[in-house]
Parts: sequence; structure tokens; C-alpha cells
Amino acid sequence: MNILVIGSNLITEEITKLCNKSKIHNKVFSASNDISENIPNIEYKTFQDLANKAKKLQVDVSIICDKSLIQEGLTEFFNKNYLNTISVNKKWLNLETSRTAAKQLMAHYQINTPETIKAPLTFPIVLKTDEPNTDFIAKSMQELVDKKSKITQKTFLEEYLEGTETNILCFWDGKNLWTNSSDKSFSEVQTDRFELLKTKLNFMLSDEKADFIGIFNIKLIWAKNDWYVLEFIMHLNETFEINIKTDFLYLINSAIYQKLNEI
Repeated sequence: MNILVIGSNLITEEITKLCNKSKIHNKVFSASNDISENIPNIEYKTFQDLANKAKKLQVDVSIICDKSLIQEGLTEFFNKNYLNTISVNKKWLNLETSRTAAKQLMAHYQINTPETIKAPLTFPIVLKTDEPNTDFIAKSMQELVDKKSKITQKTFLEEYLEGTETNILCFWDGKNLWTNSSDKSFSEVQTDRFELLKTKLNFMLSDEKADFIGIFNIKLIWAKNDWYVLEFIMHLNETFEINIKTDFLYLINSAIYQKLNEI
């Protein structure tokens, strides 16, 4: 299987390591400004130029990790050019770039998220923007006022939850959701509650007709005897924890043929 990774050199090298462990691995190509000595790099000027070169090199699957290119529509362009693509599309990237929209969607499907607070009565409290990794925990009203005055983006407040956080790696094939939860050291109660959460997420994506095949990450916290979704990271980046026991390319291949439910 020939793989094209479109993104930074760091994530390309990480994916290359995973591919090298696979029984069905052949070659990895890169399309990046960060040129690696060990990975052949494809230079291109337009999306069409890149698509043509991917076909010429007999690339089986392209993994798009560059957030800006996803926002520009590269996922949809590759799909229209009949290239197997592992990547969220522009629409579903919103689960990452608009936390407000993500919370509203999950509320509709009764998926736990921290409660949104209109007026802080107790502290600590969490100040958030729509951008991921921008949380600020305020321990007093003065801290909250000081921090909020320095933020130009729209903000909202959430309850502060204490508990164990974990990242769940997810593969979506357009019909079925696979997660690496079996690799986690969950208690029996945590496992049961996660299976319910996974069922809700699978139904949400199916019901909303999530028209992409991709890999994403969900940040969870175990609090109040249940799982709460803190945020989605919908594109592969350097912060991803790709710790899986299952063959990476076997998962990719199963996703392309919509057979993740068979793993």
C-alpha cells in the first residue's frame, strides 16, 4: 500500500513509523514544505497538480493532515478526483474550530459536555473560546475579568470538572466508528459508560450523514461517574497520540472499504 501524507514533517514521520510496522506497507510519500531526507517529497503548485502526481505514483491512500488545506477544500477535491482520502472535510472540521457548534450538536444527541455557565457564582470556572487548546481556569472573579479583557475572540464559560482526562483515537469510515478504547485501562464502569458514549457518537455521525473517511481525536474527562466530551481535534497533528495495537494500515484499509465494524 502506497501512502501520501500531506502535512508537516513531524506527523509524516510519525505515520511513516506506523506504516513501517504494517504487513501491507509499501511506500510513504510526503507533500510538505518541511522536506525530510528519508521520505520522498512531492512538490506541487495546484490541487490538480498534486492529484495528478499522486495518481502517477500509484498512491493508494492520501492522508491529509494540513488544517489550512482542509479548510481550502482539498479533501473534497481529492474525493472528486477518485483518490482514496483519509481526512475530515470542511464541514466536519467545524467540530474542532467551533466549540459552540460542537456543544449544540452533542446536546441534541444527549452527549455529555461540561455545563455552559451564564454567570459565575462559584470558582474555579473555565473560560473558553471557539479555538481548541485555549482554556483558562479562573480561580476568582478578578482572574476571570483580567483574562477576559485580554481576549479578542468570543468567549463562553463552562463548569470546572475534576477528574481523569484521556484522549480517544477514532477512525470513521462513513458508517462505522472505531476507537482505541480497548487499549485503555478503564474500569468496568468506565468501559460500560464509554460504550454508551461510542454508540451515541456513532449515531450522531450517521444521523448527520458525516460524509468523510477520517481519523480524529476526542478529549474526554471522567467526572461525576460518567464521561464528558471536552473537545474534538478533527485533523491529524503533532499532538495526536497514535498509540494503537491494531495494524495502522489495516485500519486505514478497513475504513476505505467501510468495514471498521468488522474489526
